[in-house]
Amino acid sequence: MPELRITVRDRFGQTAHRTHTIEVVKPSEPGPVDVRRTGRPRQRVRLGQILIEAGLVTQAQLQQALERQRETGERLGQIILGMGLGSQDGVAAAIAQQLHITYVRLSDTKPEEAVLLRVPEYLARRHQVIPISQNDRTLTLGMIDPVDILAIDEVRRVTGLEIEPAVITADDFQRALSVYPTPDTAVDDVIQAILPFDDRFAEEEPEKLKELADEAPVVRLANLIVVQAVRQAASDIHVEPMETLMRVRYRVDGTLYSAMTPPARVQGALISRFKIMANMNIAERRIPQDGRIQLKVDEHDIDFRVSSIPTTWGEKIVMRILDKRGAFVGIDKLGMAPADLRGFERIISRPHGIILITGPTGSGKTTSLYAMLNRLNKTEANITTIEDPVEYQLPGISQVQVNPRAGVTFATGLRAFLRQDPDIIMVGEIRDEETARIAIHAALTGHLVLSTLHTNDAAGAVARLTGIGLEPFLVASSVVGLIAQRLIKKLCEHCKEPYTPADDLLTRLGIPANPAPTFYKATGCAQCSQSGYKGRIGIFEVMSIDERIKDLIARNGTADQIREAAVAAGMTTLSHDALSKVLAGVTSVEEARRVVFSLEQSPRRLVQASPSPASV
Repeated sequence: MPELRITVRDRFGQTAHRTHTIEVVKPSEPGPVDVRRTGRPRQRVRLGQILIEAGLVTQAQLQQALERQRETGERLGQIILGMGLGSQDGVAAAIAQQLHITYVRLSDTKPEEAVLLRVPEYLARRHQVIPISQNDRTLTLGMIDPVDILAIDEVRRVTGLEIEPAVITADDFQRALSVYPTPDTAVDDVIQAILPFDDRFAEEEPEKLKELADEAPVVRLANLIVVQAVRQAASDIHVEPMETLMRVRYRVDGTLYSAMTPPARVQGALISRFKIMANMNIAERRIPQDGRIQLKVDEHDIDFRVSSIPTTWGEKIVMRILDKRGAFVGIDKLGMAPADLRGFERIISRPHGIILITGPTGSGKTTSLYAMLNRLNKTEANITTIEDPVEYQLPGISQVQVNPRAGVTFATGLRAFLRQDPDIIMVGEIRDEETARIAIHAALTGHLVLSTLHTNDAAGAVARLTGIGLEPFLVASSVVGLIAQRLIKKLCEHCKEPYTPADDLLTRLGIPANPAPTFYKATGCAQCSQSGYKGRIGIFEVMSIDERIKDLIARNGTADQIREAAVAAGMTTLSHDALSKVLAGVTSVEEARRVVFSLEQSPRRLVQASPSPASV
């Protein structure tokens, strides 16, 4: 058989020579020639030719993609996907078929931890590979680029195993990498290394506490907790002492779940470590404290807002995770229906007035505020914010943090802003009459004011403003828009199951039973950690203040009257928006019921036709 000598150069400039025996196998039926190295993975076959033969692209489309590749240096597969010529699954399956290897969906096949540990994380990340299974001396290796000789050879050298390549998608690779174990962060090993230390350190001096908290196993456990939380897209970390153990919980998609339960004797070292990281006083354990941590996780800058409180069994730490990538969500990504989005755009285009976003804590109000600021942030606009605290730094915007000890409150900050020639002012929250009156004064003197309130719906915001002492005519003349919102869990796209709802359920929801709509329910899979849900989306009601509503507010109309007038003018309520997402298969009726309405108190005017998923 002929031999082929290849010189390869890696990304670091190192060269190596490979000699391969080539076997040409004639296919049993017309098709591409299968080129393979005897006893070794096959040589590179041009991806463009594979995609043409699979019918995914035309020759003209391939030439266009190759020209773009020469300009950008991106992978050809990524360019093909970016041009909208196929899905990741489709491209991966075509490559596997043409190369006569396996396409593996990692959402259906969960590699065992022992197999994952055969390939170090840094190597998996560098070559974009995931070890899937091992059979004797052969390792099945999931690869985005299954003909990457450098990757195959390096993994073979590190593991000492023969490599059988399989095709995986880029999305599956990123998801698998987010939960990738590494030997030096195995929880049990780290905890066992901490156990020889004293259990609670209750009587230790601050110097001794700091010394113990700086021990390598403690540092590794603290880092493991925060890195895992970020990779699992958690919003909060709870480190809670209990009588015989401590509990670490993550809040993911609005729900807390237990991540680990180390023994109680780990508590003192771990709590002290987090307090040191947050520049808090480790000697003071009797009063609440606040701090902040800034870390880089997987090449992304992450802030952690840290709070400690004393409890019966010791100090409890809660860390709010502030991922800066979440601060730059576009308005079109919030989850608004097209009609709501158009109304929202009209409201924020107003030159002056007050726009209020309402909802309980954790309903996504801050994200919506930042989305509005990003849209309004232009060179010709002077934008100033006062927040408690400043969660994300926005370029080109002057941001001030509330500091009561220094005399900086929402009210005093607002007064100072009015002397700074502002165009747009954002107030983190209107909490009292003084702040509300200054905000109204700013709106009536030609400024656009954005803020939040804690109310159940948009109409309730009016009652809240008058309830803290504002005159109805001032509210009517200054408020131009009210947006209420909640966050609702999205069904996992990999495992949601369709079903036909019962007639009595449809009757209570006000939906015609003929034709019967299709609902979807949560089931659970490895992709969503068996929860049945993956991610969250906003549900909204957008109330634009027209003349009729303004007149009702000025005459001190009730919240019900204001809501009815808004619905008559075309406003979609929270319950209607939630139900439209149920009908579109975005969420389940159980989740909609949990978040916004009870089936025993069904909405009065519901969507009568199922919207397309694109509309939500």
